[in-house]
Amino acid sequence: MSFPEDLQNYRQFYRKIKTFQDIGSVLHWDSEVMMPPQGREYRAKQISEISQLTHEWTVGSEFKELIRKAMATVPNLPLEARPLWEREFSVLEEERQKAEKIPAEFVAEFSETTNLAHAIWADAKKNNKFSDFETILGKIVGLSLKQANYLGYANEPYDALLDSYEKGAKATEIDSLFQDLKKELVPIVETAPHYPDPFSKKISKENQEKLCKRLSPLLGLSTDISRLDVSHHPFSTSLGTFDKRITTRYSETDPLSSIFGVLHETGHSLYEAGLSEIEDGPNPLTDFLSLGIHESQSRLWENQVGRSLPFWKFLYPILLSDFQLTESELPFEALYRSINSTQKSKIRVEADQVTYNLHIILRFEIERELINGKIKVKDLPEIWNSKVKEYLGLKIENDAEGVLQDIHWSMGGFGYFPTYTLGNIFSSQFFAAFEKANPGYANDFSENGDYSSLLNWLRKNVHHQGKKLEVKELIGKATGEAPNSKYLIQYLKNKVLEIQNV
Repeated sequence: MSFPEDLQNYRQFYRKIKTFQDIGSVLHWDSEVMMPPQGREYRAKQISEISQLTHEWTVGSEFKELIRKAMATVPNLPLEARPLWEREFSVLEEERQKAEKIPAEFVAEFSETTNLAHAIWADAKKNNKFSDFETILGKIVGLSLKQANYLGYANEPYDALLDSYEKGAKATEIDSLFQDLKKELVPIVETAPHYPDPFSKKISKENQEKLCKRLSPLLGLSTDISRLDVSHHPFSTSLGTFDKRITTRYSETDPLSSIFGVLHETGHSLYEAGLSEIEDGPNPLTDFLSLGIHESQSRLWENQVGRSLPFWKFLYPILLSDFQLTESELPFEALYRSINSTQKSKIRVEADQVTYNLHIILRFEIERELINGKIKVKDLPEIWNSKVKEYLGLKIENDAEGVLQDIHWSMGGFGYFPTYTLGNIFSSQFFAAFEKANPGYANDFSENGDYSSLLNWLRKNVHHQGKKLEVKELIGKATGEAPNSKYLIQYLKNKVLEIQNV
């Protein structure tokens, strides 16, 4: 499609920024997956330089002038073309104005500090010693508070950070939603049955990897545009239009962990791949809408699909073959019940789908008070352990299984955790709408391992929408209802009843 010269010039500069941001993503992916340990310090400087450069371009006068000229041409476009361009510039200017509030030198310092913090966090976790991480975490908290002050807020500093992940969200609203959820979840947790680990022997990394490499293509993520690797903490990232990376980790005593790690991260990458398909990309409207929407995609494939009976009817014989097991060694009923079992656990990423939100509520409450200055970094282990005892009735034995278990704070990701529960809420609502529109989907899943009906529905209603709509508008258009938690609660209640009757 041909655009006026001023629009082309603006888009060309925007894509230069996006290209260098993708280069930064390549450097980050390599630092987590391939880079030797001694390279950490210099890599932090490389990533810092890229971050500072793209920030300066984004807020600089050259780009600002290109945007001004481009916006001036919009009234001269055909009537039908104007709304999308107007939305594009509205999204871009909102993001630019936010970026303009952050000094470039701060961006560089924050990037370098968090990149260095990752290695310190990993070592502290390995050594079960929070005190080794305490100093740099204190620096990250200070920088995050500084960032909140740069951005500005009406009620509390945490709101400014939360807005970076879920635009317009307020801590008071999230807290109210979480308290309501907790009231509904506690009875489910108390009545939901627990089923034991069905694996009677260890499963080698090689056999797990064989199965895991089948999963992404099975769901619709081609190996022509993606790859699976190993990292300390599973993650996914987009390095370019046709380059989506996912990672997992392997435990010989917990082979389901790697499977669900891949399902989760594949969901993220399927969303990114769908965004890359939007016409005229990359542009500000072909980016992901919010972290809550992003998480809804990963949680949908992990839970609504990955823990469903149709999915496992198809995958079960493949798993037996790849894991070199017989049906008597791993009966289907025992496997399926274990996959959907409920048990209070200490580790968030290993939590079942019923108790998972209690882990998120705990983290939300702690980081909110930390950023708002109500608690101190040095007191985190004690506060963490007491909340785990209160919410889950469990005793934390060491820092690695407690306050050090997550990577997010080492990345400065304050405000990220609440989006996981928002993702659970959105995913349940999306899947309920898909089921209503595709009543015969279960047979495709179980008989043919064919998930195209679901992926096509998500492409149309979520992925290809990009940032054309606000979150509430997107969900309303896709499901016919405003965002609400009733589908998540109903899904969990139904799941508890289902596995009792397998």
